[in-house]
Amino acid sequence: MFFFLMVLIVALFQFKAYAYMVAGAYVEDALAASNLASALIDVEEYGRNHNVRIGDTQNSFRVYRDALHYNLALDGEGNSAREELLAGKVQIQEYIVYNVLEQEVQITAYDGEGNCLRQETAQPGSIQTPDGVLVEHTTIYSRVGFRVRGLLGRTIDAEKEKSVDIARSESEE
Repeated sequence: MFFFLMVLIVALFQFKAYAYMVAGAYVEDALAASNLASALIDVEEYGRNHNVRIGDTQNSFRVYRDALHYNLALDGEGNSAREELLAGKVQIQEYIVYNVLEQEVQITAYDGEGNCLRQETAQPGSIQTPDGVLVEHTTIYSRVGFRVRGLLGRTIDAEKEKSVDIARSESEE
């Protein structure tokens, strides 16, 4: 009986660990897709100078927020319809656009409500995203917080962050 109980407890922990991995992968995929959806480059700038630059970062944030709501099946208040994966509200914690031009990197950061927190510049090759990615091309970084269900009805706070870069293809066809 004791052996059976131990096997049952180990199996329960293994199942929960797998559920956490699935929830993490689900949120990470949604972050990557939402970051890419918000990569609204300025096509006029690209046509003139071949600079890959996001001109309207405020609009990019709005597109990101809408895409995140769609990709995670969130309602108007940020709660997921996939309650078996995510418990409670998913909150955008940070959204940063790194526009890389020839002589500088323009950094624009937003909070979860879309308020601009800061705008600054840095030297190319000297800046990293909060998740440690060296900014060499125009890059979008985002971080969200969410909860997953734990054992015995408890919830566990979690975060996921993701950076995607938008680089011009140099290949000639």
